[in-house]
This record gives sequence, structure tokens and C-alpha cells, in this order.
Amino acid sequence: MAVEKSIDLTATGATIEEAVAEAVHRASLTLQGLTSFEIERIEGDVADGIPTFRVHVRVSFVIKEHVHE
Repeated sequence: MAVEKSIDLTATGATIEEAVAEAVHRASLTLQGLTSFEIERIEGDVADGIPTFRVHVRVSFVIKEHVHE
């Protein structure tokens, strides 16, 4: 039986897709067994007429089982 844990991340990008991809990529650098993500909220800023998207993403991953000796 697998057990999953979720963490919340915030990332920015020129598009929503870029922001989500950045959050998932950064999570994958330190976590193994990523299984899914959920976009919790989308926000943004506008500077000189150019939007920047900020996404709040929940990333889930499987907790590995370790046997302690």
C-alpha cells in the first residue's frame, strides 16, 4: 500500500504552463516519486503591460518505505 505526501509550492512564469512546469521541475530536483499536481490558485502581476503569472501548486509524491535495522 502506497502513502503519498503533498507539499505546496509557488512559482512564477511568463505563462501559467511555464509557472507550473517550473514548480514541478524544482520539486523533482529533491523529491522522488512525484505522482500529481493540483493548481490551487493563479495570480499575476503586470509590469509595463506585460503579465507574469504566479501559481500556487500542490505537488504529491509517494513516501518510500524504509526498513530500519
